[in-house]
Amino acid sequence: MRNKLNGELSGILFLILALGASLFIGEEMLIAVLAIIVLLAQLGIYTFHLKKRGRLFWVYAVALVTEILFLVTYAFWIFALAILLLIVAGVWNVFFAGDVCKSGKVFLVVRRVFIGIVALVASVVWIVNIYVQPITGSVTLPADLTAEINNDQLDAPDLMLENIQKMNSFGSRTTGSEGHNQFIVWLQQQVTDMGLIVYRDKYTFDRWEEKNSSVIIDNEEIHVSSAFPYSGETDPNGVTGEFVYTKSGEYDEAKGKIAVVEIKNFKNFPMELVMNIRGKFQAPDGIPSDEGDLVVTTALKHAKLEEAKEQGVKAVIIVWDGVSDEKAEKQYLPFTERYFGIPAVWVNKTAGQKVINAAKAHKAGKVILEAETQKNAPTESFYVKIEGKNKKESIIVNTHTDGVNVVEEDGAIGMLSMIRYLQQQEQPERTMIFTFVTGHFRLPEFKGTSQATSTWMQAHPELWDGKDGHLKAVAGLTVEHLGSLEWKDDASGQYGPTGKISTEFTYVGNERMEAIWMKAVEGRYNTRTVILRGHNKFQFGESQPLFNAGIPMIGLIPMPDYLLVDSADREMDKFDVNLMHEQVGSLLKALQLIDRTETTKLGTADRYSFFLGRTK
Repeated sequence: MRNKLNGELSGILFLILALGASLFIGEEMLIAVLAIIVLLAQLGIYTFHLKKRGRLFWVYAVALVTEILFLVTYAFWIFALAILLLIVAGVWNVFFAGDVCKSGKVFLVVRRVFIGIVALVASVVWIVNIYVQPITGSVTLPADLTAEINNDQLDAPDLMLENIQKMNSFGSRTTGSEGHNQFIVWLQQQVTDMGLIVYRDKYTFDRWEEKNSSVIIDNEEIHVSSAFPYSGETDPNGVTGEFVYTKSGEYDEAKGKIAVVEIKNFKNFPMELVMNIRGKFQAPDGIPSDEGDLVVTTALKHAKLEEAKEQGVKAVIIVWDGVSDEKAEKQYLPFTERYFGIPAVWVNKTAGQKVINAAKAHKAGKVILEAETQKNAPTESFYVKIEGKNKKESIIVNTHTDGVNVVEEDGAIGMLSMIRYLQQQEQPERTMIFTFVTGHFRLPEFKGTSQATSTWMQAHPELWDGKDGHLKAVAGLTVEHLGSLEWKDDASGQYGPTGKISTEFTYVGNERMEAIWMKAVEGRYNTRTVILRGHNKFQFGESQPLFNAGIPMIGLIPMPDYLLVDSADREMDKFDVNLMHEQVGSLLKALQLIDRTETTKLGTADRYSFFLGRTK
C-alpha cells in the first residue's frame, strides 16, 4: 500500500512538472532541476528500498539523463523528449504500476479520472510545444557581416524635425480625414521628387469623426476627456435623460435614459499572456507591467455599447478609474471597434465623480456628441520600389500613415529618410518595397487577416508570395512610433516624464533576425531594446501580417502611454528627434545586414509561442 501511494504521488508530481515545463516559458531550467531531484529520489527508492530495477526504473534513468543533457545543451528537442518521459513516468505510476486497491473504489475512479485529465492536458500542451518550439537557439553572425551608416548621407535631425513639423501641420490624421489625405499626398510628392514611381491602392469606407462633445448637468458643463471613436452621434441639441449608474452590459434599467459606467484601468495586467521576450539590450527591467495599459484595458473591458443600443439607452458616459486625469485626456480609444450607433464619451475620474453623484441622485442631464460622417470616404495605401540586382526576391519595409500625434504615426517620416539614404548607395541585392498603408485606425474595415498591412498584402501577392513568378519576400522591416520618450503615472498618480526613452519593443521573426537587430542597435548611444516573439496569437503593430505570412521580420514598435492621444500639440513635448535619428540609423543597419545575408540563412518566421511568456 505504501509503495502504491508513493507511486501515485510521484506520478502526479511528474505530470505537474511536465505541465509546468510546457506552460511556463523561461522556467524550463528551474523545472528541469526539480525534475532531476524527484528522479534521483525515485531511483534511490528503487535501488535501496525496493531493491529491484524494473522497466519503470529505466524510464527514470533515461529521463534523468535527458534532463541533465537539457541543462547542458538547452536544446529544444531534448527539452521535448524530457517532457515526454515525465508524462510517461507519471501515467505509468498512476495507472499501471502496482495493483489497484479495491477499497474506496469510487473515490479511486474519480481520482484517476481527474489525474487522467491532467495527463491528457499535459500531453496536448506537449504537442503544442512540439509544433511551436518555444525554445530557440542563438545565432552568431559572421564576423565579416557588418553595416555602417554614413551620417553625412543620412537626413540630419534638423531635417527630420522639419518633416515631422510638416506632418503635424496637417493636424489629426485619423483614417480618411482631411489631415490624413493631405499627409498622404505630401508623402507621395516626397518620393516622386526622389525619382520613384508611386503605386496606389484606393479604397472607400464609412468615416466618422468627432467634432464636438460635452456632458451637461444642472446647466454645468462637465469636462469630457474624449469621445468614444465610432460610437455614434447626436444633433447639436444632444440627448437628454435621467443618468443611471450601472455596470457595463447591465443596461436594462437604463432604457430611454443615459447610462453611466466605470472602467477600471489595468495597472498590473499579466503581460506574460500577450508578450514573450526573446532577449533584451539595455533594458534590465524587461517589460513594464503597465505598458500600454489603456489600450489593453479598452480591449478587454468593453463598455458593451451594442447591448446599450439594443436596450434603448440614449447615450453612455464611461468613467476612467485608476488613471490620472492628465493621462486620460484626449485618448482616442478604443480605435479598433466597429460603428455602434449610440453616442458614448469618456470622462476622467474627477469629472466622473460628478457624473456618478448625479446618477445616484437620479438627476437628468445631457450628452452632446456631434460628429462628421461620410459615406464612401476615400483613402489610399501606396508603395514605391527600389529595384535590386536580384529580380526574384524582395524585402518589405512598411508602416501606416494614419495616426493622431507625432509618434502615431511618424514611421512614414522615418521611411522617407531611409529611402533618401538608400538612393545614395549602391544598388541593393534585393528589391526593396516601401509600403505606406492606410486603415490602421479603422481596422474593422481594413484589417484583412490581422492588421492593415494584410489588406495590402492580399492585393499584391506578386510582391511577396514567390508563386507563379512573383517576387519572394525574404524579410520584412516595420517602422513605427519613432522618438518616443516615456511618460507614466507615478505612485501618487501624477503623470510626467520618467527620464527614460520608451521601451523599444521589437518583434523579430526568428533567431537570425534577433541577431541582426542586436547587431544593429549595439552601437547606439541611447537604447532600451526588448526583443519579442509573437505570443498567444497576439502581435502588436503592422509587422504581424508579415509574421503571419511566414516572412522573417523585424518590427520596431515602442508603445508609450500617450500613443493614442489626439492633442492639439501632437504630444511634441514627449518626442525626441535625436532618438528618432538613432532609431532610423539602426533600421538602416538592419536593412543592410538583411540584404547581405543569404536567403537560406534568413529562414522563415517562427510560429507563435503559447501559454505564459517571459517578461523579464
